Amino acid sequence: MTGFDTEFIELFRDETARRLDQMDNLLLEIESGDAGAEGVNSLFRHAHTIKGAAGMLGFDDVRALAHATEDVLARVRDASEFSPEIAAPLLRATAAMRVNIAGSGQPIDDVLADLAASQAGLPGGAGSPETGEASSPVTVPRQADAPGARQAPGSQTTLRVPADKIDHLLDVAGEILQHRRRLAHSLGHQAQLSPDVADLLGLGERMLGDLKDTAVAMRTLPLEVITAGLPRVVRDLARDTGKDVEFSVSGADTELDRLILESLSEPLTHLLRNAVVHGIEPRAEREQAGKPPRGRLELRAEPRGSLVEVVVADDGRGVSPDVIAEAGRDKSLAEVLARPGFSTATEVTDLAGRGVGLDAVKAYANSLGGDLEVRSEPGQGMEVILLLPLALALAEVLIVERGGGVFGVALAAVEEVVTVTGTTTLQNQEALQVRGRSLPVTDLAALLGATAPPLSDRSPGIVISSGGRRAVVTCDTLLGAEEVVVKPLGPLLARVPGYLGASILGDGRIALVVEPATLTGGPRRAPGPVAPVPEPPAAPKVLVVEDSFTVRELQRSILEAAGYPVVTARDGQEALQAIDRDADIALVVTDLEMPRLGGLELTRAIRASGARSSLPVVIVTSHGSDDDRRLGIEAGADAYMVKRSFDQQDLLATVEQLVGR
Repeated sequence: MTGFDTEFIELFRDETARRLDQMDNLLLEIESGDAGAEGVNSLFRHAHTIKGAAGMLGFDDVRALAHATEDVLARVRDASEFSPEIAAPLLRATAAMRVNIAGSGQPIDDVLADLAASQAGLPGGAGSPETGEASSPVTVPRQADAPGARQAPGSQTTLRVPADKIDHLLDVAGEILQHRRRLAHSLGHQAQLSPDVADLLGLGERMLGDLKDTAVAMRTLPLEVITAGLPRVVRDLARDTGKDVEFSVSGADTELDRLILESLSEPLTHLLRNAVVHGIEPRAEREQAGKPPRGRLELRAEPRGSLVEVVVADDGRGVSPDVIAEAGRDKSLAEVLARPGFSTATEVTDLAGRGVGLDAVKAYANSLGGDLEVRSEPGQGMEVILLLPLALALAEVLIVERGGGVFGVALAAVEEVVTVTGTTTLQNQEALQVRGRSLPVTDLAALLGATAPPLSDRSPGIVISSGGRRAVVTCDTLLGAEEVVVKPLGPLLARVPGYLGASILGDGRIALVVEPATLTGGPRRAPGPVAPVPEPPAAPKVLVVEDSFTVRELQRSILEAAGYPVVTARDGQEALQAIDRDADIALVVTDLEMPRLGGLELTRAIRASGARSSLPVVIVTSHGSDDDRRLGIEAGADAYMVKRSFDQQDLLATVEQLVGR
């Protein structure tokens, strides 16, 4: 298969998946008795289009299923009778097509037999169409969405852009913007800028801002991208549990970051399953309680500033009074229901009762910098609210400083800022009265498991709200609110909990963006008495060589925080130039795979350079096989570290050992 063929097959799979979603929703309308002639015409057009494309690309089973579906729909349309019973075999056909476009090769004989039987049972079935491709001739009116229709003048054309290209554009825009801000920060120390320079800086800032905003907008997609298949999910769950459920979606045009949408389907399916299985009662129980026999389940989404509120609401039995009472005892309802292993089911079935689901949904929301809330009244239903960031790459944060480190906290989680004086102690926990309520007070350093000098008597505190909890977090200094580009921490710090990513500020420092839930969950370890940290002694200069901007800056930040002066290079060629012009460089930390000159070639060049041949070299790479390590050591590396098992303390210990500090 050529690359050209592969591209077309991916396009076919994407388009067919969208058409099958639309077919499922139309068939659910038919099954509920709410369909008309245009619905059947739309189904016919989708089946016809899928059949033609599948035949061209060699998906013979999909073509056969689409053709059989087309025959049934032609009979239905000609008879002008839309029996709800016809939906079930057609839904089985769409499910079989969906499986086969994914390449599973599932047998389709039983599905084709069901479709043939359904067609024979329709009016005029005795004279069913021939089995050849020319059977069931249909004249389809030429409409705007029909295959081959011309596009109206002035209308927009939708282009398919690979996601990785959009991500790269955003990454480049973010890096340029950060460099631009660092330049402005440096020039800002000058007494006065000429009007021309000031105008150019302002113009550059606006242009780069527009580029960044465009890249972020290209990464957002409407929620309907993943909601199209949910009515089918609810319908199947309701049938499996013997319940009657009406499902509706509102706000499907609300946009979210593509990376969030890619991972949101599973949490939403958890919530819908919980609502159908646990929440909505059987028909008899609802009638006895004076409720409509059909349960109501709703998914709605609405923007809330920099967040998006995604709600799954049902009118079922809600949670028990005992659970409500437990939640009232210094806990939130979300905390109680999201405890690992917690379940309201009385028995374990294929659908429920194992105590998994809501805890995973809560962890998912927290990992994105969002939150989970639950509202419920016994007998009246329940609402589960996911608060998710509109965009992962861009965030409004409050920048704070503690112990020389810089951190960002999502503004959406910040209620207010207070001055912490005169705290009290409740159950061995410092507390502060804020608007009539006693809130726990914790040092940011203790929450992050770090060591820092003692705080002043009037330290600033941030009132954080997350996961149904409120707390006051103290720090050294508030540096202000800022819109930042958040980048993943990458393999070096990927396993460190509590952080959403990092951002490079205008002054060149890195701010680690902290999960709001981390700031309301208590210290990571009991902090002992903290003593002032002495000024670090002068340290040897380290050269960091890494083509990834984020990893390069993170390594620089780690080393500088330990007191080492750091210079950086993007590849081995830049590194050799830096070594030639800076005699103070005492150690090199390098990646392996880089453009122009890689880490192995750089190490060999250093070992062959005469005067600098003894310069210590530490390789930090994602290549961790025995052969990779052997090649690194043979090239002359003094230490070899693998990114997936990377620990910053190991790096600092290795550097200290090699430079004798």
